[in-house]
Amino acid sequence: MLFPVSRIPDGNRWNSEIMETGSIIGLLVAGFVLVLFEVFVPGGVLGTIGALLVAVAIVAGFIHSATWGLALLVISLAAGLLGFYLWLKFFPRSPIGRRIVLGNDAKDWHGFDPRQQELVGAEGVSHTPLRPAGIAIVNGNRLDVVTRGERIAANQPVRVIKVEGNRVVVTAIEDNETPSVTAANP
Repeated sequence: MLFPVSRIPDGNRWNSEIMETGSIIGLLVAGFVLVLFEVFVPGGVLGTIGALLVAVAIVAGFIHSATWGLALLVISLAAGLLGFYLWLKFFPRSPIGRRIVLGNDAKDWHGFDPRQQELVGAEGVSHTPLRPAGIAIVNGNRLDVVTRGERIAANQPVRVIKVEGNRVVVTAIEDNETPSVTAANP
């Protein structure tokens, strides 16, 4: 039997000891080992089974005696908190941790190109019909652009009037306006 149960009849009653102390400690150790393996084999299954084994060991300890149960509860909490602290402290600097944990904190990352702000006032040509979104060629670069709601046909001169993050807003250049620089449509 994996976990020996001593249910020996003692006259008219059963022995109150459900599991031997070695089995309870075995459950506790097996639970912590499975939680430790969860670090290396992510997915949640091993950690969940390990946590359940620790909980069963604590319950079995309380059934054995209140002192045993309280001792196992305190030991489990202390070992869990110590393990979590050590994991936070040392795991990110370990060889495995360096491969898993992100190296920089993304302070310098931008969701848009800040140089696009220089496009305000630039002129180009609509490459596709803009209704209201489409593609325009501005300064020789193909850009995703939007209008303020109006529709602009393909191959019409446009001017960038606003840049908000990645959103480049254009408007049509009227016939009576002469575009200063028009990008060729490739």
